[in-house]
Order: sequence, then C-alpha cells, then structure tokens
Amino acid sequence: MSKENPQSLETLLIHGGHRPDPVTRALAAPIYQTATYGFDTVDDMNSSWDRTGLVYSREGSPTVYALEEKLSLLEGGEAAICAGSGMGSICSTLLSVLKKGEHLLCSKEVFSHTGVFLRELLQEKMGVDVSCADFRDLEDVMQNIQANTAVLYTETPSNPSLGLVNIRETARIAKENNCLLIVDSTFAPPPIQRPLELGADLVIHSLTKYINGHGDALGGVVVGSKSIIETIHFPGMPCFTGACLSPFNAWLILRGMMTLDLRIRKHCENALALAEFLETHPLVDLVNYPALPSHPQHALCLSQMNGMGGGIVSFWLKKNIAGLSPEEASKRLLDHTQLMTIATSLGEGHTLIQIEHGGMIRIAVGLEGKEDLLGDLSQALDSLCP
Repeated sequence: MSKENPQSLETLLIHGGHRPDPVTRALAAPIYQTATYGFDTVDDMNSSWDRTGLVYSREGSPTVYALEEKLSLLEGGEAAICAGSGMGSICSTLLSVLKKGEHLLCSKEVFSHTGVFLRELLQEKMGVDVSCADFRDLEDVMQNIQANTAVLYTETPSNPSLGLVNIRETARIAKENNCLLIVDSTFAPPPIQRPLELGADLVIHSLTKYINGHGDALGGVVVGSKSIIETIHFPGMPCFTGACLSPFNAWLILRGMMTLDLRIRKHCENALALAEFLETHPLVDLVNYPALPSHPQHALCLSQMNGMGGGIVSFWLKKNIAGLSPEEASKRLLDHTQLMTIATSLGEGHTLIQIEHGGMIRIAVGLEGKEDLLGDLSQALDSLCP
C-alpha cells in the first residue's frame, strides 16, 4: 500500500503495515517476544543492522516495525519511531534534534512532565535555551523567536486547558525562521487532525491514550520525514533514552488501532453531549470544549479538527454552592459519580474524571452509552444541593 494510492482511514487502520506471517501464514500479527536475534555466521550478524535492523530488540522488532509502518501511514509521514511511552518519544526526539546553545520555543501550555523535562534536563543540565510563548497568539510566537531558535514545540489541543494552536500558520512561521515545528497531537489523533498535512515537521502521540484505546499498554511515537526519524531511531532512542517499546505492547496497540476511527467518533459524540448538558446547568460556571460554538477558538476547531472537539471536556463549578467551598464542591461531585472513575489518563473505554489545578474538573469521556453518562453527571451535580 503506497501513499500514491491512498485508501480510507478505516482501511488503513486494518491493512496498513499488515501482512500475514511469512512462515506460518497466520493472519493476526505475531508477537516477536525476544530480546535478541541469532545468526548462522559472523558476517550475517555484522550485516544485519543494515539489512533489517534486527540485532537487539532495543533497536528494533518486527512487531514494532509493523506498528511504526501503520502509524506512518496514519499520519501521512515518511517514517515513524516508537518508544515505551509518550514521554519516551518526546525525550528521544528533543535530545536528538537539539544541540547545546540552541533555543527551543515552547507553548506555555504543555503536559506537566514535558515542562519538567524541558526545564530540569534540557535547560538546566544540557545547556539548551528554553523559553515559552502563547502559541494561540501568533504575534507572541514571532516576537519570541531568536536567532538561535531551532525548534517550535506545541500541543494542540493543549493539556489540560484545551487551547488550540493554528498549525498551518505556526508551520509557516517555523519555515520562515528555519525552525522545526513539533506538534504533540495526543488529544486529537486522526480522524480529528493530521499536523503533518498542515505543515508540521514532526507529530508526537502518546500511544497509551486514544491510539491504543484500551488503557492497557504504554507507548509513544514520533512521525515525520525519513531523515529526521532516522536520527531519532539511532542514536536518539536506543542510546540517549533506551526507551524502546516492548513487542507485546506494540501488539496490543496494533490490535487497538483497528477500531480507532469508530472509537474517536464515539468519544467526540459523547463529549459534545456532556459539554452541551453542562453549559446549560445552573451549577456550572464555565464549560471548555472546542466543538461548542461558545468556545473562543470554535472556528479553528471547525477548520483544523474537522469540527470534532475531541474526547476531553473541562468545566468549573459556580462558587458558593450550598455553602461549600469550591474544593469541597468539586470533591463531592467526583465522589458521587457512579459510572465515571476518578483517575488520570484518557482515551480509553472508561470515562475518567479528575480535578486539575485551579478547580477545573476534567472529564476524559469514554465509550459508555451517552444517556447513561448524562444521567451519572446529572445525579452527581444534584448531590451538591441535597
């Protein structure tokens, strides 16, 4: 299957990167659960890296290769490299593409662990200059680019505030300034958006979330041009971080991907229903969901995200509900949910709910029946005014 003969997303998710096992003809992808590979001659072993890359599973595995091929097709990239987690992909990528003395301009809103990596390792210990800008404001981005800026790094939608970044316009700025644009698109995988098609150089996903979709395997990926991915593939991932993806987790993610399109549409359908319900509820102060017309970046959601708001809804309760402090009210609401599980993460079948900084309540909407979720949220809100 070639990019010159594109097929629908649904078909790519089933057939992309998939071949029957060449030995047994098993249709399901095999799990090559091995740490090392054996050879008949010394010359075979010495040449194996160039021929197949299969010498030691930190460097490569047939199961992982199949996943990387599917993910590359999914995002329209030339190549992909997987890692043992989303942070494994982020760290392997940035350690590969940045040099001491170069500047990385980062969104003000990024995943907390990404921020720790940027500040405490890249900046304080590795000598990379790191600063932040509001990537929702393109003028702020342009004003903060420096002569030594090598990378623009952003998330869209951002974690956890769901701010959107105009990828196409940010990519234009990056190219005008000879920078790489790296987009973490974990909150909006295909069919929602494809950053490479909009001009990004690299797209990163935590495979743990929507792409796997079952909450049972950690993984990460970066997709982009063959030349950059080869640098991350060696020495970046196996030598700098050693954050290889296990064959078993790769197999779980391959299995989960087959239903990605169906699942994403259900996540978005359920999330929009909850957002619309919350927006009219008398105890709710503000709802944040990009597919709502009230969202300040709704127009960008329509044009960049195919009008699909993703599976995360965040909201804030009104103050002074039944004499409760905001913290007490938020805790009581969460404690009274019955279907929603108090937990971190997102993108799996179960609906997860948690309290973020500033009293924001975040719902990672799952795949349960829409009416059941609405009923659960309704009765939990009713518990605030017994």
